[in-house]
Parts: sequence; C-alpha cells; structure tokens
Amino acid sequence: MRTLITGVTGFIGSHLAQRLLAEGMAVRGLARRPEDAAGLAEQGAEIVQADLAQRVELAAAMQGCDAVLHSAAWTGGPELGEREAWTINVAATGWLLQAAQAAGVQRFVYFSSVAVYGLNSAPLIDETAPTTPVGQLYPDSKIAAETLVRAAQADGLPTTIIRPASTYGPRGAAWSVGPVEQIKAGRLVLLGEDRGLVNTGYIDNVVEGVVLALRSPAAVGETFNLCDGTAITYREFYSRYAAMLGRERLPVYPAWLARGAISPPGRLVRRLLGKPVPGPWSYHFRFNPSRFSIAKAQRLLGYAPAIDLDEGMARTERWLRAEGYLAEETT
Repeated sequence: MRTLITGVTGFIGSHLAQRLLAEGMAVRGLARRPEDAAGLAEQGAEIVQADLAQRVELAAAMQGCDAVLHSAAWTGGPELGEREAWTINVAATGWLLQAAQAAGVQRFVYFSSVAVYGLNSAPLIDETAPTTPVGQLYPDSKIAAETLVRAAQADGLPTTIIRPASTYGPRGAAWSVGPVEQIKAGRLVLLGEDRGLVNTGYIDNVVEGVVLALRSPAAVGETFNLCDGTAITYREFYSRYAAMLGRERLPVYPAWLARGAISPPGRLVRRLLGKPVPGPWSYHFRFNPSRFSIAKAQRLLGYAPAIDLDEGMARTERWLRAEGYLAEETT
C-alpha cells in the first residue's frame, strides 16, 4: 500500500513516515521544500514537491496512492494572513478529498485537533461533544475542515478524523523545542497557579494510534481523540523543561494579567501597541480544565499508549540535549 503523507517534513508527519518506512511500506511525502525531506528520501520515501495552495499539484501527487495521511496544516502562527491560512486548512483539505475520491483512495485520515471542542469546560470530553465555532481562526478552520471530511465520507470516501491533543517529543516544536527556547529567552512565564491541564501525547503513542486507525476497518467513518489519556498542569509541564535547563523555578505573573488581555480594553491596548491580540480559545486552552477521553480509541482500535510521561520526557530530554537545545546561550 502506497501512503501519501502531507506535511511529511513536520513533526507528526515525519514520525509517521519513519514508522511506515521501517515496516517496509511505500511512502510518498508532500513537501514544499524537498531538501528538508532529504533524510526521509534516504530512508526510501518518495518526496514530491507540492504546495497545499496549488490544487493541480495536489491532484497529481495523489495518483497511484492507496491511502492518505493529511497532517499538513497552518497551526496558528503569524506567518500567514487569514485568507491564506483558511486556504491551507480548509480549501486544501477539500481539494485533497476530491483528488482522493477521483484516484480511488481506500482510506483518508485527516488530522484535526482537540481545539475543535472550543470553549467546552466539561471535566471529561469525548468525541460526542459539540464542536461550535468560537470566532478564532485555528479552531474554526479545523471545524470547517472536519465538515468537509464527513461530507466526503457520506459520498463514499472511507475517512477517519484524528484529534491529537498536546503532542510532544523529539522534533516537536510547539510542545518541546518551543518551551525550551522560550525559557532560555526568559519569555515563558507561569500565570498564577497555572493549573490548566495539558493533555499530553508522546509522539510514539500518537503515531501508534494513527497507524491503528489507518489499518482498522472499525476506524472508517469515525473520529478519535489521540493522546496519552493523562493530564498534568501547565505548571508541572513547563517546570519539567525548566528542570532540564537546571532552573529551579519559572517567573510567575498574576493570572489576572492574562484575563485582562482578552478584555475589550486589554485587546484595544494590545492593538495600539502592535502586539498580537489573544482570542477566547487561546485563553481557554491555557486554563483548560478538561481531560480528553481516549476510551473510544481504546475500545475500537485497541489503542494502548505504551510510553508514560516520565519515559516520554526522558526520551525528549535526551533528544533535546543531543541536538544542543539544552545548552544555555552565552553572551
């Protein structure tokens, strides 16, 4: 089976490619800059240059593929404007679905996010929870893309939706390299007690869940939360990275500063200062009180995360240290 992986140079996409290649599977990876995928090419992946904003390129790359793992996305950074971000996250997903249907693809796995649960504050959230737009681009674009995936499923394309939580591990930007770099630069601060919950997902656990979903008939037409099934506070999560750097504590700001930033006066002040204006979902996610259930993946897929938080963090630390991220900058 030849599997097309979009975002093959990204965090989850690259780990998925390595997993399938190690099992002798044929992998075709989409990359805007093929040179960034040189290591995967050396391992046997076929790398195709394509841009998610170019519909014709996507259709051409789909030819001859049996399955699609669509992990490429705009994840919320300032590098794209609203129109371009929507094109990447929503329109390109629609183009890929149409190309997959035309090519007779047997399975289309779409990577969404637990961000689709929006401002839900339930103690435990499973896949039956509503996904209501919140007026913020990233979660709303994921919700819109999921709608396209379900429509394609109804039209005969076998699809599966994956909703990862806070995925960390080697090569992880947002939840591994990012915190370390921010701590070193003095930009990462705790907000009061910082008791919001991080639903961690070690990368190997998440990849295992995706592979199970890719291969299981029970996954067709279904949606799955994928993480470790455990949660820790932001304070504990970030403090683990601080400890890797030999720091006993992180700076603490009052939580009311964060609340003030999303108030109308606070938003106005940030605009006047030329600073990013946080949306309601960004604030909610930092103070998230919810755990995301993986019971459905356990029941239907036999998903059983094998690497616990301590082992996942130990592996992440070894990689960060080997790559030089834990070396303190000198002036």
